[in-house]
Amino acid sequence: MSRRRNRQLLQRTVPTILATAVAACTVPQPQPSNPFVGTWATADNDTVTIKQDTVIENQPDGQTTPLDSKTCNGAFSFGYAVWNRDALTGLLPRQPNLSKNLSELLAAPTYPVALLRCDQGDHTYVMLNDRELVAIYRDGDIGVVERLARR
Repeated sequence: MSRRRNRQLLQRTVPTILATAVAACTVPQPQPSNPFVGTWATADNDTVTIKQDTVIENQPDGQTTPLDSKTCNGAFSFGYAVWNRDALTGLLPRQPNLSKNLSELLAAPTYPVALLRCDQGDHTYVMLNDRELVAIYRDGDIGVVERLARR
């Protein structure tokens, strides 16, 4: 090939290659799926639907309560974190029987958690595996621990 033909070929292909590279860099990458998102059920068939930015409590009678700043008297926050076992088992210091139950249930050193603060109470959802959660509901120093399974 002549130099002139090589230059023409480069002039036609380089812009196409650059445009393709730029487009590849700007294509939004899929977000990793959030393992908490979905509906979880208790043994009594009460369900909790966890969304990316809130929680909806569902009763067997069909009544639903979305937990947000409106239902939580303006005191609402929701987020995700990783907590160590000691922090989780220490959530219920005035109820040693529940702390002991949590200690027996939580064997790993750390767990992903979803944290919901609503008015005076909070909910800590602990991911045991892709099919099971432990919910720790607290109002002050008093708490309840509940197991939930993915629906």
